[in-house]
Parts: sequence; C-alpha cells; structure tokens
Amino acid sequence: MGQTKLTDSQIHDLVIVEKFSAVLSLTGTTLIITSFLSIKSFRKLSSTLIFYASFSNVLSNVAHLVGVSGIHAGRNSVLCQGQGFLQQSFMPADVLWSLAMAINVYLALFHHYDAASLMKLNRIYLIVCYGLPFVPAFVCLFISSKHRGKIYGDATLWCWISTEWGTLRITTFYGPIWIAMLTTIIIYILVGSMIFKKHRELRSLSYGEGHLSGRNNQPFSGRKTTEVQISSSTQQGRGHYGSSANNNLPPPDTAARINQYSITISSLPPDQESQHPRPSPIPQAAADNRFRIGGVDNLTWAYTKCAALFAASLLITWVPSSANRVYSLVAVGTVSYPLAALSAFVLPLQGFWNSIIYFTTSRAACKEAWNSRPRMRRNSRPGMRGNKSHIRLSSVGSKHQGTESMIELSTNKPSRSS
Repeated sequence: MGQTKLTDSQIHDLVIVEKFSAVLSLTGTTLIITSFLSIKSFRKLSSTLIFYASFSNVLSNVAHLVGVSGIHAGRNSVLCQGQGFLQQSFMPADVLWSLAMAINVYLALFHHYDAASLMKLNRIYLIVCYGLPFVPAFVCLFISSKHRGKIYGDATLWCWISTEWGTLRITTFYGPIWIAMLTTIIIYILVGSMIFKKHRELRSLSYGEGHLSGRNNQPFSGRKTTEVQISSSTQQGRGHYGSSANNNLPPPDTAARINQYSITISSLPPDQESQHPRPSPIPQAAADNRFRIGGVDNLTWAYTKCAALFAASLLITWVPSSANRVYSLVAVGTVSYPLAALSAFVLPLQGFWNSIIYFTTSRAACKEAWNSRPRMRRNSRPGMRGNKSHIRLSSVGSKHQGTESMIELSTNKPSRSS
C-alpha cells in the first residue's frame, strides 16, 4: 500500500483532481456570496455563518489552484510562502465556523438564546474563527532554521509546513482542528439526547389515554357539534337604467351574476354526536409536533439541522486527510497514494459542501427569488380584459346598519367580450 515517494504521473493526476475540486468549491462559494448580498430573503441566521465561512473557502481554494506551481517557484519564493500562509490560515477557519454554529445551537436549546442574541455573537465569531488561525500562520512566515530552512516548503502537492517541521503540522494545524471537531461532536450528542428526551415526553403527553378519555371512553364527548350548511342560488341582477338613481349601474348585457348564499346552522345534542364523525385528538397532536419537534420550535430545529449538516460535511472533508496524516506518522518515510488521492479530492471541497447545505436549507428563499424574477409582460389581446370574480360569504344585515362580516376569495378571470 505504501511507497517511499509519489511518481510524477501520480502527482500530475492528483493536481488535476485537486484543481477540479477547487473549481467546484469556488463556483459554490461565489453563488453563496452573490445570493446573500443581493437577495434579502437569504440572510437568515443559519445562512449568515455559512456566508462568513465562504471567504475562508475562497482563499484556501486559491491556494489549491496554485497547486505545485508554488513548489516549482522555490521554497523562498513569494508564491510558495503565500500559498503556505493561505493553507495554514484559512483551512482551519471552516472547522471553527462549524464549532460556532454548534455553540449557537447549544445556546438556543439550553440557554434559550433568541435570534437577535445569537446575531450579536457574530463579531466575536469573526475575530476568533479568523484570528486564531491567522496568528500562527503569520508567525510561521518569519521562522527559519539553518538546517531545516523556512517552515513553509514542499508538502508534495502544495507549499505548506514542510516535512522537516512535521511536528508543527500536529501542534498548529491538525491538533486544533481535531479539538474543535471533537467539541462540535460532543455538543451535537448533548443536543440530540435533549431533543430525543423532549420528543419522548411530548409523545407521552399527546397519546396518554388518561388525559384524552371522556364520557363513554370517547374523547371530547362533552363538546357540542355545530353543522353549517351553505346553499347557493343564482340570480340575474337587473334593474331600471333610465332613472337618475340607477345611472351608475352597468348596462343589462354586462350585468354580473350575483351568487346569493343562505346559511343554516344547527346544533346536535350530545347523545347524537356519536353518530357523526369527529376529529381524532392524535392528528392534532401530530399537527402540534409540526410546530414543536421534540419540544423545539421550528426556527431552532431548522438551524440545528443546518448546523449538523455543516458538521457532517467537515467530517467528510477532514477524516481522509487526518487518516493520511496518521499514516505518515505511523509509517515514517512512506506515502499512501490512495489516501493522498482521497485527501486531494475532499480537502478543497469544503466550499462545495457548504453551498449544497446553504441552498438546500434555503429552499423557501430560492423559490421566492425564482418567483420574483423579472418577467416580460404580455399585452392583452384586443377585446379581452381581465377582471376579478368574487365569491363572498356575508352575514345578513342592513346596508346602513352595522358592518359586514365576509370571507372573500378573489381570482383573476378573463371575461368574454360581448
């Protein structure tokens, strides 16, 4: 499985894979940034942190697109040192943003933070997520040794911490990343156990027989059932059009057909209610669960799903790379081509996964943006005009006494030309 060094053809293939993944990520992050800045409906709490993380994806993908050009330019070149700085500074930032989302979920569920309180934490997250990796990455630019040279150097596929400074890869890069990911996983375990516990309590309350039984073991048997019957009749409205009192009425050939409704309301006695079907309490409990899943409101639940997906994408990104790093520590002096290929494929894909999560959890905003896109207006044909047909359900009353109570349904409907 291992070999002492990758061949030139293998490195060439890995560079192609790496750049392909980087282009996918840059496309996704460009869509994220563009939609967030231009469309207001995308600026949700769950999307804001992904938007902030997109800038780290862009800069790290720039380093991936440089590829082996930094190595060929020389260890002391600006291109190699700049590529190593971008890798060291912005690759871990995505993991820290995932931890920030997990912290928001924890604060919302366990400490009842609302959206406004969580938005106030964004400045702190910006400083921490970009500031913490920046400090060691910047310091590494100025450290060098007579025997080992500069810290940033040949790392097979790109300029990064060279093999001569291999311990710094663990202490300044993989170590903090593993700690952040482990903390994120612990938070989601706590959140999942809490949601499962609340959901189980909600089910026991919703389906408990003792709370739902009434007379004759029938729930809600003490309620009255009221039947409402609506009958309609069609009347052709006509009148006299010569008098001054009716001079505002339309001519007879265009008079509207007025639908008259009569309403009959009857109340059944309790002993006859059993003959009529009544809604079951269980669907109502299920309906309530749509608004509070496991005791969690919809906004918090949607944010939790988005954050969990974000963390899962990071596992997909970092597990192969971590396995490759552990292999290089255990089997010193050897390289695993399959692990190197897998790392070259998944590491640049952080921005791509983020864009998938971003647009998947913003389907309503996508639909709204699609429906509000500018359309070309068609001119109506001669003799055709649009009007509104109204169906009104009104209470009986005098025109001059009191106010009307109505339910009105309006639909656009073309009328035929006379």
